[in-house]
Amino acid sequence: MYQKRPSEIIKIEDDYVAYCLDEAISEFIIRIENEETPRFIDNNTKKDNPGLKLLMK
Repeated sequence: MYQKRPSEIIKIEDDYVAYCLDEAISEFIIRIENEETPRFIDNNTKKDNPGLKLLMK
């Protein structure tokens, strides 16, 4: 799909981690080429977290 694997560019040595990264990026590229809109998690929204409140007491 590309001339050099993403895992090679960032020099990941673990074969499994490299495979996972390459697969994830391939999937992302395919979805973009199919004109799908990426969905990103918005971590900036403030939501109630009862578990965190319990730990902070």
